[in-house]
Amino acid sequence: MTEIIAHRGASRESPENTLAAFAAALRQGADGIELDVHASRDGVLVVHHDADVAPNPHTPGVRVPLASLTAAEIAALPRGPDRAIPTLDAVCALVGSAARLYVEVKASGVAPLVAAAIDRHPDVRMAVHAFDHRLPVAVRSMRPGTSIGLLSASYPLDVAAWVGSVQAEAFWQHADLVDAALVQAVHSMGARLICWTVNDAPRARQLVAWGADALCSDVPGAIRAAVTPTG
Repeated sequence: MTEIIAHRGASRESPENTLAAFAAALRQGADGIELDVHASRDGVLVVHHDADVAPNPHTPGVRVPLASLTAAEIAALPRGPDRAIPTLDAVCALVGSAARLYVEVKASGVAPLVAAAIDRHPDVRMAVHAFDHRLPVAVRSMRPGTSIGLLSASYPLDVAAWVGSVQAEAFWQHADLVDAALVQAVHSMGARLICWTVNDAPRARQLVAWGADALCSDVPGAIRAAVTPTG
């Protein structure tokens, strides 16, 4: 069965990368949850897409780097109900073994923190991926056996040079750049093809027909329904 991964949680139902979005993903039956991590000034992994944040909702144009704030300062930001920036530890406590966590590493230099987080939560199934392919490779070098993936927004002419060279378990490809030949090439390397971000039912069914292993979606419940055989 095709794995359905919630993109930053069920991010059409609740604000992305929040505990509310992750809880919604679990309610919608997502097999996996994708999220983004940065590190606070005091070395705590926090879940947020951008490297900076607006500290005051009344002045959204003023932003400060997450790396300049402590974890306590980030937690205290006035973001309103269900919009607080969670720590990765808090997400692990929420999800447990109910779904796999796909951790996109967004900041350089945090590989040791990610490796330590995986060790702290042995019951949580975690995999690591990034656009900067050096980052998941670094995590695996510190923690052998960690499942890693490579993010891509271009069509690779030589899949072996990308995937095979580092023995990645997954290749995360922009859904618009997936075709049957790419799925076959990734599979020939012994890796899984994960498509992002898939919110369109006909496109989801086409990707599944080509053999895509997983679909990352803002609407995991709807995409699950779209690709589940009926009758």
